[in-house]
Amino acid sequence: MTVVCPSGHVSATADYCDQCGALIAVPATPQPTEVLSVIEEVDTSPAARQKPCPTCGAQRSGDDRYCEGCGYDFLAPPANSTVAAPATVTWEALAIADRRQFERHENRGIAFPTDSAERSFALTQAEVRIGRSRGRAGETVPEIDLGGAAADPGVSHLHAVLQRQDDGCYALRDLGSTNGTMVNDDPRPISPDVLVPLADRDRIRVGAWTTIMLRKR
Repeated sequence: MTVVCPSGHVSATADYCDQCGALIAVPATPQPTEVLSVIEEVDTSPAARQKPCPTCGAQRSGDDRYCEGCGYDFLAPPANSTVAAPATVTWEALAIADRRQFERHENRGIAFPTDSAERSFALTQAEVRIGRSRGRAGETVPEIDLGGAAADPGVSHLHAVLQRQDDGCYALRDLGSTNGTMVNDDPRPISPDVLVPLADRDRIRVGAWTTIMLRKR
């Protein structure tokens, strides 16, 4: 194929004249192959991000708290959910007739009560007195009463007191008892009117045979 350039030359090439180099026609630019990519359409609207109402099935509108269809509260916990209640710490005192305590004192003329049962006292007050009631009219009865049928004769009427501290634990104070108050295996009585902090499972030894163990529940 022959073409004529703008200067009148006959050229064997169609883009530029093969004699003078003049431009005859703009070369065709190869077109890129069209690549089609499939993009998945995703609904990102607020409604699409919300779960439907579990009661009536209506779609939740935006961040609304209540369902427009039935009034369901989206922020309320499910009816079958279990919310654990905070643990409540309580204390109790277990009083027993302790044969080791009895033999340690070498009590003469006093028989050990072989039929004495364990007694439990809930510690619910800020001050819990330890002592022995005598059955007299108008007397003060201690909260931990070691009197009665199996009364410990070595316990004073108001022997000691347990006082609740700021951390919820108890401390022990001897009230000037006749025979003293010991803690755990220490043979020395604690000083009167001096607070001695106690912990879970600590043992208070009073009288001829009584051991009182504090237990946290």
